[in-house]
Amino acid sequence: MAALLGCGEDLMIPRPRTDDNPVLLWVGKTPDFPICPDGRLDYWDGWADVRTDPQYQNECGTCTCGPAACALPDGMLVHEAPLCAVEGIKIDLAGAADPPGHCVEISSPVPGDAFAAVTLKSPTMARTCDPAKDLDPPPLSGTFARACPWTGEYESAFNGLVCIAPEDDGSCRPGFSTRFEFQEKIQDARTCTPCACSAPVGGSCVADVLLFSDASCSHMLFSGNGIGTREGACYVTHEDSPLAGVRVVFAEDEPGTCSPTTDVSLVDGTIESGETRTFCCSSATMVEVIHANADN
Repeated sequence: MAALLGCGEDLMIPRPRTDDNPVLLWVGKTPDFPICPDGRLDYWDGWADVRTDPQYQNECGTCTCGPAACALPDGMLVHEAPLCAVEGIKIDLAGAADPPGHCVEISSPVPGDAFAAVTLKSPTMARTCDPAKDLDPPPLSGTFARACPWTGEYESAFNGLVCIAPEDDGSCRPGFSTRFEFQEKIQDARTCTPCACSAPVGGSCVADVLLFSDASCSHMLFSGNGIGTREGACYVTHEDSPLAGVRVVFAEDEPGTCSPTTDVSLVDGTIESGETRTFCCSSATMVEVIHANADN
């Protein structure tokens, strides 16, 4: 640093005093704090005149609701007796929805003499809609600062000012006459109040369940078509072949819709600041000094 400053006598700035814990001070208009030189983590963050747009300072945004999604049936029962008269064998179809329509191999095929009827569960529609989760408090504006420890060498990529502490009377000495005051940034403790949704309306969830005698779902035995959300019917199959594979697909997949019961998500919580700290900084950054010396 001393060599650089010696190249232009009219551009001399004092070396920071080592007993004042000198710092490199970055100042910006957005809280996009840079990384300190050498990756130092013992930095100090502050802000001044921090505020939000007065028009939106109490609002996070408009509440919206996602769809009430349809879900394919997650199981079925295979009965040995017609008309589903006795308790059946449960077949798990939970994997049939990932992806919908693929062939689900039954790990223990049901023999033909135990396969006279099936109870097909209905597809379902979600009972609620999920409100939007991506609402954040409005962005802050103001002046932001990060003070990094002085390492003895100026880092041009950091684009900061060399700063020291004020004199005992609070003044800044010559060469370090650019004065800043920032409050310590404790935290932005603002959150958004949750949105809520009404019960779903409309929509249509209808499934087709296809039964096969082979694990590759090539030879279809039975097709249960148009199974709606209010059904859970018993179907007589009249088949003597084993049941080895199942496909479940949507005939209709129209999610229900919900309206938000709260129109706007509001800001909850506050911005927390600490004590004020004063910085006395050089009137020129080292980048300006280097550029000026290069022209001489």
